Amino acid sequence: MDLQELLDNARRNEALLRRLQAFELQLLSCQTWFDFLTLLLDGLPAQFDLDAATLKVCDPDGELKAAMLQSLDLEQGVLLNQLEFQSRVPIIDAAPIAPPPPWQSGLALPLLRNDVYLGQLRLYSTSPARFQGGMATDFMQHLAAVIAACLMMVKQSEEQARLALTDPLTGAENRRGFERAYQREWARGQRQYHVFAMILLDLDHFKRVNDVHGHGTGDRALKALCRTLKSVMRPTDHIGRLGGEEFAVLLPGCQPDQLRAVVERVQQAIRSMSVHNDLQQPVPMTASGSFVSVTPRPHQNLELGQIIDHLDSYLYQAKRNGRDCFVSAEQ
Repeated sequence: MDLQELLDNARRNEALLRRLQAFELQLLSCQTWFDFLTLLLDGLPAQFDLDAATLKVCDPDGELKAAMLQSLDLEQGVLLNQLEFQSRVPIIDAAPIAPPPPWQSGLALPLLRNDVYLGQLRLYSTSPARFQGGMATDFMQHLAAVIAACLMMVKQSEEQARLALTDPLTGAENRRGFERAYQREWARGQRQYHVFAMILLDLDHFKRVNDVHGHGTGDRALKALCRTLKSVMRPTDHIGRLGGEEFAVLLPGCQPDQLRAVVERVQQAIRSMSVHNDLQQPVPMTASGSFVSVTPRPHQNLELGQIIDHLDSYLYQAKRNGRDCFVSAEQ
């Protein structure tokens, strides 16, 4: 290799190093899953002339995927198509790999943080010569280490944000968290004329449960209600505790002709809840509620409080009808 080739290689390496440093600074500024995944899956290929990047993530209990789904709205959730969540991801060394079609070459990089194996980053190119055996991977291994560190930082940042928006007793979103979810869904609906639905409900005779069986039983009933709602809802739905025994459910993309069936499923699941008092005696539970479909339009601004007030009047109608029923609030 002559002097000119050495100089050319040095200039290329210096340019690559500058791009890596700039990209790392962008990664370090990410605080949400959307920012991190967008930068990694879209920004990384654009920065380094790649055709695709994917992640294989260790997620044995499914909590990471659930956290991402809760953080991302339906539009943003398409990013997860480039992720594989697996209970166990084989440990690898950095090395070229045989890529799936249509790519012609690929590179797999381990994601390690403090000796904890988080998964794999895979880079693909349509050029057969891009990733070959024997190639140096020092720069990309360093980048993978930074990505692993940033993945853990974003996970911690999102967890702290989630706790600030979560009801500590039930694990449902608190009023502030539910308000944020509603505003995001309303804005998306304005852009896409996208329908969503809301259900408002509370437990029947909840004061009597507290008075007769004690507040410990009441707390168990609220926790059971939240678990029950989560069991019959999609990961992209939002469950909010608005106060006391009153809960609201936001269902993105739920069509009006689907809503009645969803409500019936919720009602039946609540009837089947298992709640016991301090003496381990079963305490039957039912709920009353109301529901409505909403299609946001441009230049509209319907506040969450307005929808809650509207649903609330129909919830009281359900109570007057004898409880254990849900009333449509469509107008």
